[in-house]
This record gives sequence, structure tokens and C-alpha cells, in this order.
Amino acid sequence: MALRRRPGLRLCARLSDFFLLLLFRGCLIGAVNLKSSNRNPVVQEFESVELSCIITDSQTNDPRIEWKKIQDDQTTYVFFDNKIQVKPVTPVCRVPKAVPVGKTATLHCQESEGYPRPHYSWYRNDVPLPTDSRANPRFRNSSFLLNSETGTLVFSAVHKEDSGQYYCIASNDAGSARCEEQEMEVYDLNIGGIIGGVLVVLAVLVLITLGICCAYRRGYFINNKQDGESYKNPGKPDGVNYIRTDEEGDFRHKSSFVI
Repeated sequence: MALRRRPGLRLCARLSDFFLLLLFRGCLIGAVNLKSSNRNPVVQEFESVELSCIITDSQTNDPRIEWKKIQDDQTTYVFFDNKIQVKPVTPVCRVPKAVPVGKTATLHCQESEGYPRPHYSWYRNDVPLPTDSRANPRFRNSSFLLNSETGTLVFSAVHKEDSGQYYCIASNDAGSARCEEQEMEVYDLNIGGIIGGVLVVLAVLVLITLGICCAYRRGYFINNKQDGESYKNPGKPDGVNYIRTDEEGDFRHKSSFVI
């Protein structure tokens, strides 16, 4: 098998359900004898290297061999059947913080680096949740469905018993990873308070309407209009006297001087 080697690389071979740490020495596990043609490979970073696992003696037909990369005591990927199996990284979890009783709620869990694609499982207060709450009498007061392929946990109608600490685990053949716990609170709706608030708003609207009607009846919103027959004499300019004569039928004026 050809790999790109990084510092601190160790490999592990799995033979018919047995695990073997390969330090590139000849070794014997059960009925299988292994050896490596390159016991101490030393390469530069990003250069290729060939790691060998040769079966010299075996009492098992068609043994299964897996290569694993172990770093800091953690398996980061597995090579099997000419395919890389990558351990999932920490998934991203989204949990609603507060949901009223009777409402729907959806919890999400996603992981993008694991290969093959991981399966998801949800836990509440460290208790694993089934894929269907109806399948387990322990969760008869809940109503949820878990999709292990997409990582979604859907409550059709939450109950007070659904409150708790939730976390998700993503797992495949190479390993598993979990997200941090997140709390979901389920609270009761104050129906009495809501109804009381609505009644107060309605009462205020009725009082405003009655006040407007009374104001109209008392004439507060009616403007005083001038009579069409009323006539306002124009102001007389200073120094001019108006005299009406019967013969002329119109106005004449004469100048007067004030000393």
C-alpha cells in the first residue's frame, strides 16, 4: 500500500477480528504470521511511501486486513479494500433553546468529513433516543422521529418531559465523534394571560370609539361656516367718503382731508 506519511504515523492491521500494531517488525497474531519488507521507513513530508504487510503463514482462509492511522492515541482513518475510511470530525449540532408546549421542534446534526458517510444518533440526558418514540415504551410521552441518515430529530409536538440536555454522535466504520451538550427547554404557554391581554386591548378600542362618537355628537369636530347671505363691508381707505345718490344709483366718492 502506498501512502503519504506524516510525522507520528503508526499503522494498525486488523486480521479476522484481531488488532495488531505494526511497528514494521515481523509479528505473529493467533494463526497469522506477518512481516514487513520496509521496517523503518523515513520519508520527507508530502513524499510517497510504501508500507507492506506480508502474510507468511496463515491458518485462516482469506484474512481481512485493515490499515489504520493512529495519532495521539486516536484513529483518524482506516484503509480497507482499496478505500479510505475516514473517522468523523465533531459534528455541528443545532438545538432550539426554548419551545412552547405542543409546538414542533427540529434538532439538526451534520458532519461533512467522515467517510463512508456517518450515521447519526441523538441522546437526551445521556440516554440514547430510538428512531421512533412509539417503538419504545420509555418514550411514550414523547412524539419524535429520528433520521439516522440526515441527523435530524423532529418532534411533532413537544411535552414538558422533552426538556433536557441533547447531543449527537456521528459514527462510521473508522470511529465516531460527538458534539457538545445543548439544553432545550419546553415551557407552558400562559393562556390566561394571553386572553386577558386581548380583552384589555378590545376594551381600550371600544372606549376610544365611544369617545370619538360622543365628540362628533357634541360638535367638537364641526367647523363654523359663514352664511352665504352675510356680507362683510370692505374697509374704507383713509381719506375717502362714499356717498350714494339716487339719480346715479351707484357709489360716488369725494376726497376729504383731515388736518
